[in-house]
Amino acid sequence: MLRLDINLVFTVINLLIIYFIVSKFLFKPIKNILDKRQAEIDQQYADAKAAEDKALELKQQYEESINNIASERSSALNEARAKAGAEYNRIVEYARTEAEQMVEDAKRAAQQEQEKSIKHAKEQIAELVVEAASKVVASGQGTIADRELYNQFLAKTGEQQ
Repeated sequence: MLRLDINLVFTVINLLIIYFIVSKFLFKPIKNILDKRQAEIDQQYADAKAAEDKALELKQQYEESINNIASERSSALNEARAKAGAEYNRIVEYARTEAEQMVEDAKRAAQQEQEKSIKHAKEQIAELVVEAASKVVASGQGTIADRELYNQFLAKTGEQQ
């Protein structure tokens, strides 16, 4: 059987005192240290999550910025093409107008030259007619002389043309 003596009671009391002292001075500080470390780890996870969220947000902003730049580049390129097309049309229209003006001027110059040639030919014919008429009147020789003057007139007009 088990004997109850005073030693056993003191041993139990000693064990209870040691348990309270160890729990107060050892378990509570260790528990506090573990709680602090757990809080630090939780804070690091929260900071990492916040950094990841911010990185995702920056990535999204960056992608939006790239898309905006691409659309701006596209619109600027389209605008430049439209301006270039308008400038091309203006230059072509100007060249066409200038060409039409040159053709018109050339036609006008050719017409004036033709009129000048016709006027000069008429003046020469008139001079020849006057010369022939004066020879006919001056010679008064008859039909043979008239024919001879007529042949000379034809020969002279053929040479001058």
